Amino acid sequence: MNLSQLHVLVVGGATGGAATALLLARAGARVTLLEKVAQPRAVGAGIGLAENGLAVLESIGLGPAIAAQGRAIETPATVDARGRLLLAPPRPTPRLRMIRRSELQGLLLDALAAEPRIERHFGADVIGAERDGRVIARVDGKTVEHRADLVVGADGVHSQIRTVGRFGVRVRPPGIAYLRALVDVEAAQGVEAWTGAGIFGSFAVGGGTYFFASAGARACRRAIETRDLEALRAVWARAYPPSVPLLGAVRRFDDLILNRVTRVECSTWVDGRLVLLGDAAHAMAPNLGQGANSALVDAAVLLDELRRADDLAAGLDAYQRRRKPAVQHVARIAGSLGALSELTNPVARWLRDRLLVPLVSRLGGDPTPRVLQEPTATLLAIGRA
Repeated sequence: MNLSQLHVLVVGGATGGAATALLLARAGARVTLLEKVAQPRAVGAGIGLAENGLAVLESIGLGPAIAAQGRAIETPATVDARGRLLLAPPRPTPRLRMIRRSELQGLLLDALAAEPRIERHFGADVIGAERDGRVIARVDGKTVEHRADLVVGADGVHSQIRTVGRFGVRVRPPGIAYLRALVDVEAAQGVEAWTGAGIFGSFAVGGGTYFFASAGARACRRAIETRDLEALRAVWARAYPPSVPLLGAVRRFDDLILNRVTRVECSTWVDGRLVLLGDAAHAMAPNLGQGANSALVDAAVLLDELRRADDLAAGLDAYQRRRKPAVQHVARIAGSLGALSELTNPVARWLRDRLLVPLVSRLGGDPTPRVLQEPTATLLAIGRA
């Protein structure tokens, strides 16, 4: 398919949408990007870039900058509250880097600005779309209509494109919430701990630490409902002492970001000229760290299949057939892992840690290829072609 004759409208300018715009534009397409947030640079906390996501970003030239700004995670193990190993990373360990989300977004925004085939519109709120490629957006109080050969809905878990299209969506009610924060102290443990209060993970980023914590335990929920930072610190000090310097560095309750896990499943990702990508198509539990990374793989595979296909419909069908089973498998594993990690009953945790986890580790084999979904060499080649 000749991409130079294709006009693509990408809705959503976060990680997956920005990568999609860059990949398609550099392959010759004319791209219009609509992003709801007027100033998207300063959002979020931290993000873990796995081997597959790194390969896509490296293929569009961001490898050196990510290596400079991110921090490598050498042994991303899972431990219990006392630091005893529960799950060891596979050998060889796939690459993993932690970076401030705002830094990654800044790199992507700079790359978008430097690409002449991309027309960018920030503060553009999509209010309607049709399967023939028409999109209605509101910018500065004015209604604007766009027309494109292809509309990519990369607009997240609350996707407007998914709402207006016929995708057979199933959105599961929000599950356990997670707290996230960036603090300017270097007290990262570099592991994810499964504790009596749920998960607590902490990883180094430039100039500090990114940490995340479950908010499902009753005492945690109560502290969050009352916005009582001291009570939250006390809960985690009892459950996981390494949390003390990290939560102690949080100055205000508002410095914590609260996210609820939402699972999105669609019977189809394609409706005419509308196609879904990333969380809009397959939002999942965060327990494998594959949310944003899977969106980056989506972007690369979409380009690859469009380039191979004779026409748009064939390319979109091939994209869906290639991506949907792979990412559904990862979402199922992440959901199961999330349920296991959130056990707070002492007996259930003992059975999990001493019996179930060792048994799964011995019998499960190396899950890395299926978790990463596509070979690294393939992802690198797609963006560099």
